[in-house]
Amino acid sequence: MAYFPLFTDSKYLKCLLVGGGAVALRKARILAQFGVKCHVVAKEIDPELEQIAVDNSWYFIKRAYRDSDLTGCNIVVLATSDSSLNSRVSQVCHERSISVNVVDNAELSSFIFPGLVDRGPVTVAISSSGHSPTIARRLRGQIESLLPHSLGSFVEYLGQKRRQFTRSGDAKPDRGFWDQVIDSSVSNHIGKGEIEKADKVFNQLLNEGKQKGFVSLVGAGPGDPDLLTLKALKAMQIADVVYYDNLVSDEILNLVRRDANRIYVGKRRAFRSVRQDEISRMLCVDAEAGLRVLRLKGGDPMLFGRGGEESAELTKNGIDFEVIPGITAALGCAAYAGIPLTHRDYAQSVRFVTGHLKDGSLNLDWPELAKPDQTLVVYMGLSGIEQLTQNLVHNGLAPSTPAAVISRGTLVDQKVLCGTIVDIASKVREQQLPAPTTTIIGGVVNAAIHLKDS
Repeated sequence: MAYFPLFTDSKYLKCLLVGGGAVALRKARILAQFGVKCHVVAKEIDPELEQIAVDNSWYFIKRAYRDSDLTGCNIVVLATSDSSLNSRVSQVCHERSISVNVVDNAELSSFIFPGLVDRGPVTVAISSSGHSPTIARRLRGQIESLLPHSLGSFVEYLGQKRRQFTRSGDAKPDRGFWDQVIDSSVSNHIGKGEIEKADKVFNQLLNEGKQKGFVSLVGAGPGDPDLLTLKALKAMQIADVVYYDNLVSDEILNLVRRDANRIYVGKRRAFRSVRQDEISRMLCVDAEAGLRVLRLKGGDPMLFGRGGEESAELTKNGIDFEVIPGITAALGCAAYAGIPLTHRDYAQSVRFVTGHLKDGSLNLDWPELAKPDQTLVVYMGLSGIEQLTQNLVHNGLAPSTPAAVISRGTLVDQKVLCGTIVDIASKVREQQLPAPTTTIIGGVVNAAIHLKDS
């Protein structure tokens, strides 16, 4: 059976809804959502359905269906459990060329309700032609997750701008201009309710014919591509140029727009790397050239990711930017290793520290870090793990304090090495764990063992 996809103006629809139970209520919600006028007939009507009828000025009557109820209707929805009634009314509708839907019975229906994704004036309809409602439902969920909730507001904004051109009689911009607007920062501003900023970018594109550059500082998460946020994925798929670190996996990098210019600016120990001030400069240069720039970092850009330095430089140069947070290594790696970062029996606070500072030294507040009843998470501390653990013991942390080093956390080859702060360094050397690693110190490491044993 072939179904013709068609969007029709709801103001021309006159619907007869037969049935007053839960199924009828479900259809009534959809019909009311799109402004369809209905006539409801059923012996018993659900109170919520009755309220929908009242709120939408629908005519409803509590009695059995009569063929005369079809008068003036051009669509009919049968939501009853009476199969003989459904069959008879369906036949009458076919004979009178009235579109009919018998809920959950495609054979008796001349139209079906598709799965709907509603974003204001944007509506996406999904159908499996009645073969597999489950597939249609799953596709709906996938599409729902990909479309930002601000899409409707953005489309309404574009419609308003198009109508302004029509009323003014000015020449309408070509399709290329609208593509520029869609790919610019206008949608980001609309999503935040920043109408004046959106208008500023729109007018600049209109007057100069040149897109204003924009930078997205994006957290790619700890490694597993499934941990990317939807907003990060969107930014990755519209970027013109991508600056990425060595902690960004190939699986994630492959999700970037295929024709984007990819520039590696990672920092690896013992290897010459691009200086941070040079990276910040390149971001500004590309944005000033009107490009959509993506700075893609492992974890979260604002947690040991130099995002603060880059955002300061962008602000200094008057460049629009956004920060899209990512799941940081501490959260992702701990979760995949089964280690709770807080646990009321072991730790009521968490401290995040980096294993090396700007000058390469390990100069930390050791007395504070050595306090018990807290969790200590060390980023990028593989090379300094021996110095780290020795200083903790020297400053009073019990030698029996549990420790875990997580290598390549959240990836398929993740390894978790457990011990105490007096032997974890030697275990790391013996196992030759590959970077990147995240070290977790505190009683919560034992909580993970208890969870596995339970």
